[in-house]
Amino acid sequence: MSRKGLSLMEFVVAMGIGAGIIFMVGALSGQFSGIANFVNLKLQSRQGSDHVFETMAREIRSMGPSSLGAYPIEAASSTSFIFFSDIDGDGLMERVRYFRATTTLEKGVIKPSGNPLVYATSTETTRVVVSDLIGSGGVFEYFDSAYTGTQSPMAPPVDAQAIRIVRASLSSDINPGSGPLPAFFSVTVNLRNLRSN
Repeated sequence: MSRKGLSLMEFVVAMGIGAGIIFMVGALSGQFSGIANFVNLKLQSRQGSDHVFETMAREIRSMGPSSLGAYPIEAASSTSFIFFSDIDGDGLMERVRYFRATTTLEKGVIKPSGNPLVYATSTETTRVVVSDLIGSGGVFEYFDSAYTGTQSPMAPPVDAQAIRIVRASLSSDINPGSGPLPAFFSVTVNLRNLRSN
């Protein structure tokens, strides 16, 4: 006489195996979700930094004399670059300051106001444009008109009137110590309005 079906012991073992499989799938899906979120954050950070560098390059490339007639570059150091550019297309040259503040790259803007026009530093609006910078070095390097691609940057203190090319470089990492590797960004801008040839 043959019996069809499962014994109680077979049923318990089958339920245990099923529960183990469900537990493993749940645990793995949680890990995959965490990995997907982390990669998404890295990609968003990369895209945001790419956009910042595109904007910075456009603003630097189109710099010109201030609305008061001052030279297009106010100050240049390895951690800060201050220049004049009409970044909002209103016909007035804003004072634009990109600067490193420990682990962030920030942008400060002063719109000229008053009659006669002035650049009041008390009206500067600043915002973080890149977060999670790594390392402690400078962001900006400057080159004169003799630059062919292999020379070292100008030594500090930099003569603002000799600058013809600006390079900005930085590395950022939203989660230091874990992969993927930090993102490196660099842009080299030829100052078209200051060319002498």
